[in-house]
Amino acid sequence: MTPKPAAVPKARILVVDDHPEVVATFGLYFSEKGFVVRGAASAREALALVEKEKFDVIFLDNDMPVATGLQSIAGLSRKSGAPIIMITGHFDPDLKKDALLLGAADCLAKPPDFPELEKRVLKIVEDRKRDYPQG
Repeated sequence: MTPKPAAVPKARILVVDDHPEVVATFGLYFSEKGFVVRGAASAREALALVEKEKFDVIFLDNDMPVATGLQSIAGLSRKSGAPIIMITGHFDPDLKKDALLLGAADCLAKPPDFPELEKRVLKIVEDRKRDYPQG
């Protein structure tokens, strides 16, 4: 009997949030849909992960101790090269404007519409494959 090849993940996602239940919720939804999901409880932990692993998209909370999401966008973007989607429980238009000016791909309110967010992630991954083909 020939072993079944391992399924290729749709994308690798890093969820950065200081609330474990938020990381778990994102992880459960996206892992069930065929994504690889890793979590980090702080910007510092996220920076350590992106030095070791490649991610296609980063979901970043803003309200975290030590360094906020806004303070972390530039460093995470520079070290990972992955698009960052800020997802915050305290959404306002000025926060979105600031996040976009700092280099985030988008800024959304918690809780997100998960099917819509999945479509957005798949579009980002497809666009990046088209713009930066492997090989």
